[in-house]
Amino acid sequence: MAYTIVMKLEQVLPMLRDGKTITRTKPYNDNSTILFVKIEESKLNFKVIWSTGEVIDWSYYTLKTDDVMAENWEVAE
Repeated sequence: MAYTIVMKLEQVLPMLRDGKTITRTKPYNDNSTILFVKIEESKLNFKVIWSTGEVIDWSYYTLKTDDVMAENWEVAE
């Protein structure tokens, strides 16, 4: 059985810098989204999958306050 370890942003930052993709679920307009964040070419990029199945593919991203304060970050497999 695999367990998911959820972390604060400061805990996943070293892995993000090492080329890993980090992810978390966050609320959005009475739904939820799955946010993926990675660094490419020295820029922060994100991908979002909404609960409706819609996807925003990789594009530039700026961390929001709720991202910084969140305690549900994981390293994507």
